[in-house]
Amino acid sequence: MKAKEFITEGLSHPIICVDVQPEYSGMNDGDENSVFPEIIDFVNKQTGPVLMFVNAEDQGLSGDTVQSIKQYWDDTVCPEDERYTYNDETEEHDENPDCPKINWQRFTIVDKGYGYFRAWMDQNVNPATIIRVIRSMYQSKVTDSRELFGGENEEDYAENIQKLVGPEFDYWMLSDGISVNWTSIAQLRRFNGAYLVGGGRNECLQEVELLMSAFNVKYKRIDRLVYGS
Repeated sequence: MKAKEFITEGLSHPIICVDVQPEYSGMNDGDENSVFPEIIDFVNKQTGPVLMFVNAEDQGLSGDTVQSIKQYWDDTVCPEDERYTYNDETEEHDENPDCPKINWQRFTIVDKGYGYFRAWMDQNVNPATIIRVIRSMYQSKVTDSRELFGGENEEDYAENIQKLVGPEFDYWMLSDGISVNWTSIAQLRRFNGAYLVGGGRNECLQEVELLMSAFNVKYKRIDRLVYGS
């Protein structure tokens, strides 16, 4: 997607940003070629709401904290050595008015954790199958596939899961389930049509894409602002 396409749709477009944080900076590209500064610059120049998924300390899956991630973004748009100017009259350092700032009031930050679909994704289960199971969970008002059909201890649990999954069924699915308790479906729906950026392409970003597809929430992935193999 070319940059001019962004302009034609306006700057107030909603954005979903996944895992753009210090611990993943330069992932697969090397720090010098990291796409992160471009992602952060793009998000900051928009004016619409941002749903920001991160892996932070609350879930114990990253050394980052929400505060350190915000600081990383702030430092990216306005490095510390550009943040202040020297005032000859007062002989003090004043805040540089030309240095960009991030309006964090636009952001909803969700510490989502990691790997809720990965067991199935890594086994190359068809996305349509994963989506079918997610929809069944939603209809049954459960957040984990192991709670379907009354749960793992029910006598006909295995048989019903096998019918639901279809030809791709394997017994490991009975104990290694899918979980969707890491975000609100209503929240995702408020970002219908959002730009989608971040990564990793076949990991956390794909988990978000699968969940959005399961509930027919539209999105536009900006491939040049996506990282990971």
